[in-house]
Amino acid sequence: MHRITIAALLAAAGIAQADTAVLTINPAQSSIDVEATLMATVGDRTDTASTSVSGTIEVELDDYGTPTAISIVDFVIVLDNDVTLNFDYGFVGNASATLTNAMAMYGSPGTPTGPAPLTAGAFDFPGVSTILGGTANASYNILLVGSGNETINLADQGVIDAPISGDVASDGETVTLSGSFAIDTTQVAIEGIADIRLVGDATIVATGAAPEPAGCNEADIAEPFGVLDLGDIGAFVTGFNAQDPIADIAPPAGVFDLQDLSAFVTAFLGGCP
Repeated sequence: MHRITIAALLAAAGIAQADTAVLTINPAQSSIDVEATLMATVGDRTDTASTSVSGTIEVELDDYGTPTAISIVDFVIVLDNDVTLNFDYGFVGNASATLTNAMAMYGSPGTPTGPAPLTAGAFDFPGVSTILGGTANASYNILLVGSGNETINLADQGVIDAPISGDVASDGETVTLSGSFAIDTTQVAIEGIADIRLVGDATIVATGAAPEPAGCNEADIAEPFGVLDLGDIGAFVTGFNAQDPIADIAPPAGVFDLQDLSAFVTAFLGGCP
């Protein structure tokens, strides 16, 4: 490795942030309607409930000033309250199920979904890999069936595809997403006796800061972006000495050599547009 020693530039500036935006779900504007149907040998019964939701959604836009495409990178959508659903079978009996610590999480971490085009800010993902979390604690007392309690692990459903659609806007500083998220899953509630189908339709409003703009060229790696100055030189020196990928700007990838130094100098002297 060729080590650069420029004593006057050893104080490095900060490097560019990732190109994704982490949006915080506003529970005052976000909620989910849950419909559960208990499909038992004595018949089907349905009940509904709703609660606010919170969590985060991580997205990537192709352009944070005038976006034309969006990718979903990660999300965690949490039901803010436990939800109890009751199934009345009249004189035959009754059953109930309480959803505890229920949530929906992105099922493909590290692999973004998309990009999906934006049409006047609107997007549509027909199916996004999703994993449920939490439990459904069921109790029942039904004639000819018996009585008892069951705990259902929602994660046992495995990965499901959930549609996500909505609108996104970004002015280069703030990203706002308004969308809907839907789940539809069926699990065994009482072995050999009843299944439970959970349908959830969530309305979500989330906002977050847009990432810092990318540099104007390979040498613009430190704030303020759009300006080539000693901060960029210091960041490159520190990155090169530490074999940080930020300084690996010329082939071959993974090798820190004079090619990287030459590419940096050329880009730096070329200036920003």
